[in-house]
Formats: sequence, C-alpha cells, structure tokens
Amino acid sequence: MTITLEPLIAHRGAAPYAPENTFASFEKARELGARSIEFDVMMSADGELFVFHDANLKRTSNGCGEFGDSSSEYIASLDAGSWFSQQFRGEKIPTLKETLRWFAHHSMHANIELKPLPGRIDDTTTAVLSCINQCWSSDAPLPLLSSFNEQALLLCSRLLPELPLGLLLLNWKNDWLSRLQNVNGVSLHLPKHVVNKERIQMVKNEGYALCVYTVNSKKWARRFWEWGADAIISDYPDLMVN
Repeated sequence: MTITLEPLIAHRGAAPYAPENTFASFEKARELGARSIEFDVMMSADGELFVFHDANLKRTSNGCGEFGDSSSEYIASLDAGSWFSQQFRGEKIPTLKETLRWFAHHSMHANIELKPLPGRIDDTTTAVLSCINQCWSSDAPLPLLSSFNEQALLLCSRLLPELPLGLLLLNWKNDWLSRLQNVNGVSLHLPKHVVNKERIQMVKNEGYALCVYTVNSKKWARRFWEWGADAIISDYPDLMVN
C-alpha cells in the first residue's frame, strides 16, 4: 500500500492561534489554508474517545487529574479554551465521533495519532477503528493513523488492513525498516532533528512515505521538501504557504 500525503499537515490544528485539538483550532488551520490536520486521540475511563494530547488534564483544560481516570461526563464538561485565551472560553474537548464528522463535512484529510494509555492498548485501538468505520465517509480516502505504539499499529493492521498506518519515532532507529514492515506501515514519521537528506532518500528508496515533525521554519520546511520529504507537520500552517 502507498499513500499520498498533503505536503503540509497542521499540528493539532493551528495551535499558536487557538487552543490545540479543538474545533476552534481546526477551523483556524482550515482558514489558513491547511488541507490536512493531525490530532490526538485518547480514551476516557468509561470508554469514550476524545481528541486530547496529554496524560493529565491540567495543561489544556480547567480540569484536574489523569485523563485515563476521568469519566466522559467530566471530560465533556471541561473548558478547553480559557487556558489559551478568554476569547475561547467555553471551547470543549471534542469527541472523536464529532471530529470525524467535522472532517467529513469539510472534506479535510486527517492524521489521527493514537495514544493508548498503558493497559488499554487493545480497547483504545479497537474503539478507534470502530469509530472510523462508523463515522468516516465511504467516499473519502481513509485517514492516516499514526502512533508511537507499535502494538497498537500491529492490531490496526490486522483488524483494518486497508487503513494506512504511520510509525512515529522519537529518534532515528537503524532498525526502522523492520519496525515499519512489522506493523505494515506506509509512512515513517521522524522528528526534525534527526532528519537529513540521506535518511529521507533511504526511506523513500524502500518505497515508504516520510513525514517530518514539528517544523516551524519555512526555510527548513522547504529544505525537507527539496530533500524528498512527503510531508511536514507544523504548528504554523500560515508560515508554510508559498
């Protein structure tokens, strides 16, 4: 399986301009010209899927405690905007179902980062796949699902083999190819500080897409593209517009 990625993927929406992983941030990214958005998915204590990044609620909401220990009712009640600016007071933490419907309505490409908590890999993964099956438009290309968790990716490849998968790495790994092959991935996602022209060409020569995160400099974005990167993930979609 191969995949064609949008050259720019907006990181959690347009995070410098609106609270990350909210509809306000997604709308801002779209307004700034992004056609693809990366967002994170986690599961509440009672099994609801929400678009959220941190293990703890404190940084990006007015809640407290661990996300995985919190009920869906509590998470849905939180203000996810005031921490950023009073302009966004009352912004909610979206569910995955709501988010997939928003993407379908706007014909946007999605990069879903799956973030299963310890001990909940199978539950979170199967729930995300079920939600994609229920809520994603059959007329649209499937979203790209990426994760640092290789067990989750392997389960995805077994349960929904047509879903394109991306392997996220924190550092360069010499065994990247066997890891990617093991999970039946289509793309390798690397942090900008480990990416160079030779490594991009190495990945491309093996037939995989290469995505670089998180690139907030137009100069470096252009350089990565010139070297052959398929996509960059950026906090600043407006800085990437030619």
